[in-house]
Amino acid sequence: MTDEQTGDEERHSAGLDAAVHSPAEDRYGFTHVAKQLAVAIGELGRDGSAVIGLEGAWGSGKTSLLNLLRLSLEDGLPERTFVLSVSPWLDGGSISPVESLLLPVAAIIAEEEKKRMPASALRRLQQKKMLTDTASTVVRYSQSTARHLAPMAEIAALVPGVPNASGALKAYSDAEFLANRKTTAELRAEISDKITALDLSFIVVMDDLDRLEPAQAVEIVRLVKSVADFPRFRYVLSYDKSVLAHAIQTGLGVTDGAAYLQKIVQISFSLPRPEVFSLRREFFTGAETLYKNVNGIDADQVLLANLRRVTDVYGAALSTPREVKLALNVLKFLYDGVRDYVYLPDLCLLQLIRISNAGLYDWIEQYLTERAVVESGDGSISEEEETALKEALIAHLANFPPSTARTAYHLRDWIPGIAGYDNEKIELFSQTGDQERAEMTANKRLGSGAYWRYYFAFSSPQNVLSPDFFEDLFVQAADPAQFGAMSELLLEKINTNGVSSRTWFEHILSQLSPTTVATQSAAACEGLVRFFFNYSDTVIQHYQERNVWFAAYDLDTDGVVDRLLQRMFAVDRATSNIFLQKISVEGKAWSWIARYMRHLMWQNGLVGDRPAMENDRVLSNEELVALLQLLAERLNQDEIRSLLLNTNDLLSYLYAWRDIDNVEHVRTWAENVIQTDEGLLQLLLSLRGRGISSATGRYQSLDLKSLSEFIGDEEVIEQRLTRIETDGKYPELIKEIRASQAHARF
Repeated sequence: MTDEQTGDEERHSAGLDAAVHSPAEDRYGFTHVAKQLAVAIGELGRDGSAVIGLEGAWGSGKTSLLNLLRLSLEDGLPERTFVLSVSPWLDGGSISPVESLLLPVAAIIAEEEKKRMPASALRRLQQKKMLTDTASTVVRYSQSTARHLAPMAEIAALVPGVPNASGALKAYSDAEFLANRKTTAELRAEISDKITALDLSFIVVMDDLDRLEPAQAVEIVRLVKSVADFPRFRYVLSYDKSVLAHAIQTGLGVTDGAAYLQKIVQISFSLPRPEVFSLRREFFTGAETLYKNVNGIDADQVLLANLRRVTDVYGAALSTPREVKLALNVLKFLYDGVRDYVYLPDLCLLQLIRISNAGLYDWIEQYLTERAVVESGDGSISEEEETALKEALIAHLANFPPSTARTAYHLRDWIPGIAGYDNEKIELFSQTGDQERAEMTANKRLGSGAYWRYYFAFSSPQNVLSPDFFEDLFVQAADPAQFGAMSELLLEKINTNGVSSRTWFEHILSQLSPTTVATQSAAACEGLVRFFFNYSDTVIQHYQERNVWFAAYDLDTDGVVDRLLQRMFAVDRATSNIFLQKISVEGKAWSWIARYMRHLMWQNGLVGDRPAMENDRVLSNEELVALLQLLAERLNQDEIRSLLLNTNDLLSYLYAWRDIDNVEHVRTWAENVIQTDEGLLQLLLSLRGRGISSATGRYQSLDLKSLSEFIGDEEVIEQRLTRIETDGKYPELIKEIRASQAHARF
């Protein structure tokens, strides 16, 4: 690991809102600014007095800059020049800001006076445990200026280096203090002369003034006014100008707090705003480091590309280092617990939006909730409700600063069902293709119907089965004699719900995460794989009976089986490969098996254009090709071909058959089916795709052109449909087909 990487890890594991304390931690170029400020302050001269205001918004890095400024000031300080840090917001208690500054000054003066005392006088002073004369004067002045009425001994005891033993400070009794009392002006003149005579100089750094209550802000004003005219005092005050001005205005009752502040601060310096690319770089680096720390591996290039897209578009709204830190803090807090159920770039998207545009974050949760209800068939959304959602989306997008984040066009890359290029013409709840839905579920994307809720609830509180249930499940799965009982148990969970619309079966699937599966035996994984290869068609049928609009991609069975097989192959690859070949040609869920094999082909890049990383693949290309050859023989069996019209999601099956075998066999089967008019109509109805429309209800679409590779020329099929329609044959079937064709045009 390089020094730079080590620094990054230390920096990203720092406190929740830790400021920069050294140049090595500086990511925004504050070190150079601090050095130049230190030079400018030095050029004011040790003899002069000044109040310098360091102004910046909350979270802009003022504390970090002050920390670096202290280092620069202390590097090569002139002799007898002291840098004092005062934090009024942290001091609290009964001590006033005046005392928190002047008591350390008293201690410094005492030490300098002691250096110049004869040895005998110093011994007497130490024996009596007394302060020097000037130090005592400073303490009295601090009491007078702060309007502090505590006994002198209590105040003196706060001076560093003076012990507070019982009876040690009787020389500073109240009576003596009153007897030797001088006016404030006399005390100030005496202190000023002594500071000059001792050739002392002070630089006072005060942070977090914008966090003070109005009364505390007034105290700071009193401090600066009472001490600012001391020679050789230079102040550096850090604050948000508008916030501190309002506090002064409220505390003093003046009409213009900013004007009053201007009378006190002679020199003001505005903190430079970090460049946007620096903030985005810091967020991206933090998220990338988080992924590696949590998962123990480097992120792949696809994930990094998506993370970069999210950061470029929605990270542009970041305005301060604190916003970057807040977003990363939330990610660190959440990601480790939900890593098996979310995709990090999508989680980053939500947190960036939550920090910069909270209203849009709430809108996304509302929209995905409505979409889940519509897709599950538990309800619908009216045209008025959709219009209201659309108008709210446009309003929230306008809250972003001018950037591409203002357009819904970019948001639709992450939030499903948003269509249109112009904000004024966008549509919600639009149709999502089967392949896209499958990919969203497989990758646990924000748009996945199976996983989206984890991004907001960060758990599945509605459906929680006990750990004992899963322990028993894995025990049954590992025992071939209990396979039947285990299968009945899992199938039963399809028809039982918790307190949400999700079934217990869906919850079980979600809990078969990479972390969980990686700890199970190969035998337990084999038992579960056997269940899916025998009962997945039954599972899908049950869900379609519950909801006619259900699609197999709404369950993450592909991802679960991937994880189970990967665990088996890691234990014994050769034996597991033989098992997979056998179960693929013997498993009863032949329709699902074909679609799962197509999923593996996509995974290896044998079809499609988005292959998975090699480490994420279940099979090697050689293993997969051998398996496909065995399966192709099975798919061409008459027994299976005779059942195709009744299979769920026939279109997806035909694509799988085509890719596993060849399109000629698929076309030959289709040509046999459409020899009769009834066969043609039945096949067309079975090949319809699913979609959603909030305005007109739910529908199925039929695009003859997209089916031409299976059923032949589009015009020829259309002519046959027209003839059947003209003859008045099968009117109900024709009506359904025409309606589906109409929906495909939108």
